[in-house]
Amino acid sequence: MRAVATLVAIALLMLAGPLAGQALAAPAEPDAGPAVSVDLALDQLTPRIATLDGPTFVTVTGTIRNSGALPVSQLGVRLQRGDALRTASDVESALAGRAGTDTVTPAFVDVPGTLAPGDTVHFSVEAPLRGTGGSGLAIDRPGTYPLLVNVNGEPDGQPRARLAATRMLLPVLSLPADAVDGALEPAVPATTTGPARPFTMLYPIVDVPHRLPGVPGETTTLTDDDLARSFAPGGRLDGLVSALAQRAPSGSALRSGICVAVDPDLLQTAEAMAEGYQVRGAGGALTPGSGADAARQWLAALTSTVRGSCVVALPFADADLVALARGGQGTTAAEAVTGGRDVAADILDTPLQTGILWPADGVVDDETVDALAGSARLTGLVLSADGIAGSGRSGVVPLREGPSALLTDPLLTAAATPGTDVPTGSGAPVASSAVPVSTPLSTQDTIGTLAFRATSGGSASAAGTSGTSGQAPLVLAPPHLWGADGAGADALLSAASLLVDNGLLVPRPLSATGATGRDATLLYPLQAGGDEIPATTVDRVGALIADVDSMSAAAIEEPGADVTPAAVFDPLRRSMLRPVSASWRGRPALAATAADLSAIRLDELRGTVRVLEPPGPYSLGTSDAPLLLTVSNGLPVALDVRVVIASTAGLQVSPIPDQRVPPLGRIQVRVSAQVVRAGQFAVDAIVQTPKGDILGPPTRLQVRSTAYGTVTVWLTVIAGGLLVLLVARRILRRVKGGSGPPSGPRTGAPPGPGDLPGPPGPVGRTPVRPEHAATAPTVPIRSD
Repeated sequence: MRAVATLVAIALLMLAGPLAGQALAAPAEPDAGPAVSVDLALDQLTPRIATLDGPTFVTVTGTIRNSGALPVSQLGVRLQRGDALRTASDVESALAGRAGTDTVTPAFVDVPGTLAPGDTVHFSVEAPLRGTGGSGLAIDRPGTYPLLVNVNGEPDGQPRARLAATRMLLPVLSLPADAVDGALEPAVPATTTGPARPFTMLYPIVDVPHRLPGVPGETTTLTDDDLARSFAPGGRLDGLVSALAQRAPSGSALRSGICVAVDPDLLQTAEAMAEGYQVRGAGGALTPGSGADAARQWLAALTSTVRGSCVVALPFADADLVALARGGQGTTAAEAVTGGRDVAADILDTPLQTGILWPADGVVDDETVDALAGSARLTGLVLSADGIAGSGRSGVVPLREGPSALLTDPLLTAAATPGTDVPTGSGAPVASSAVPVSTPLSTQDTIGTLAFRATSGGSASAAGTSGTSGQAPLVLAPPHLWGADGAGADALLSAASLLVDNGLLVPRPLSATGATGRDATLLYPLQAGGDEIPATTVDRVGALIADVDSMSAAAIEEPGADVTPAAVFDPLRRSMLRPVSASWRGRPALAATAADLSAIRLDELRGTVRVLEPPGPYSLGTSDAPLLLTVSNGLPVALDVRVVIASTAGLQVSPIPDQRVPPLGRIQVRVSAQVVRAGQFAVDAIVQTPKGDILGPPTRLQVRSTAYGTVTVWLTVIAGGLLVLLVARRILRRVKGGSGPPSGPRTGAPPGPGDLPGPPGPVGRTPVRPEHAATAPTVPIRSD
């Protein structure tokens, strides 16, 4: 027993430990946000590229904001750098923030005052390029260096620490003469590795879709008014066009190597906005748009800037072609390409590079190429070097059983792509619902990587291996949804022009001809497949396009009509591509939301073709009174429709011939019907296409009848006939039974005492007992 008690005590102690620990642990407090958090935004970097005739100091200006809960004092900012990058792998590490930046660490520059929570302070810090002794960056030879802007401080009650930092690339082509440690150091000229490299740049002008589906004649509706700000002076899209016009004007050497890639949907949206538009808010409320003038001026500036230059049209709404082809929508993918070209050529009024296609992310698969090969008339593809099997390929390569491909540099694309994996110089993340955040330094990494490629020679492959020759073309292709603003684009074009002037780059027109080497095999990376528009959204888009096609099949082109069916349904069909825009790659929730908005809007358009509900119930006074229905058509084209009314227990409807409803009009349809019962009941009227596809929603009709229908009349006649038969049968049975009174007096013995008349019988007669019938006396009948 003592052993058992000991074991029980040990078990209780073992249980008590965890229970006590749980009891002592206080419940976690709600997360109130970080106590210490400092945001760093950079406004300017001078110089973007260090050269012989440039400044001898590196200067950075920016803003520090205390976004935490504690005041911060003893703020200090400094510039520090790492070693010069030697290989493409080093550049990749620097772009990802993994490269060392502690090789040279000058002293901090104090920022006076205490930064209270929510406050901001502007700063400017500079460091000599060649200075040493704790004050400069000690750069003694050209190269591309990782640069870090470091902010230190002392949060209230905490030790001094790094509170924020932003890294970027600083390219140094050459070094100006400067005094270092009391001695004048001579200038260091640029070093080259061979002849100038051919250079081509894709210049994307793209935005996320903002427009809701519509038809000619109605007011254009947008989901938001972000484009008004982007088109206005100082906006992102305005800055892209202005930078191109100023830094690479038509006829300049740099412009010959630039090809502008435009989204036809953006062009069409700007054109529609210029005529006036409205914005639909989250609750469905409509408000007038504010960017009509800005859209008109922006589109005019773009048209003037690109006229006579190289222009490539992206698929309409920058559709994800691979997702469409994989979802069984290969025909739709081809129409997105050809339709986009037609729209862009019509609006810009300039010849396009119609045979060249630049797919999203520069990757495509064999199935998509096969789907596009016929109607899209492809002569060349612009693909990332990561989009073909193998490594070390650059230039123009032939594809197996397909067009040739001009390969872009994945390292340059990564530098121009903001995100958490490859940060920009400003550290700006990708916006959750719009284009990537633009900052004045959002292209500094692209400038640094371009300078590295121009000065290091070799291949443009991501791995950095040598290509077939030092003359391998260098193709810069930012992401379609480029996060650069006007300042960033201006700086990038200025840097490219500087590299051209220094004999490091030579602009070359975009071309996918002159393929060399063995046939290449397409490679669709796993990451690209993970970012693809989901199959569920592709299926929904396919269903929406089928609905548009069913409406189009019912449309009639009438002579002299202002609007043709093609003018209505071709744009409407293309507008269904917006949910599969490559802008939503990696953001499936936004793609699904875009599909919801398109479906709602299409239902609204289909709902304009319907039977109008009368103000009150139909009153029918006779069994065969007709129903007069009003069919409305809210579309700007005539439609052949079929009206169907489901027969019920109270109403039988004859088949209704197909009807033609005029554009934006209505007709009355006389429906032959028979009432089979009296009372009030409801029936549904539906408008269909001649092929049986439903257009608008069903309309509930109330019918009130005071007349007897045919069935009711026949039932009444039958019931009356049965009643007559029953009465006749009753009469006949009475006649056959002889139950009438005697016709004269009867003779015989007088009745006995027991034969006196008794109470009346069931039929009013006095019963006579049989045994006394012979002796019953005769009762004389008295006649008064």
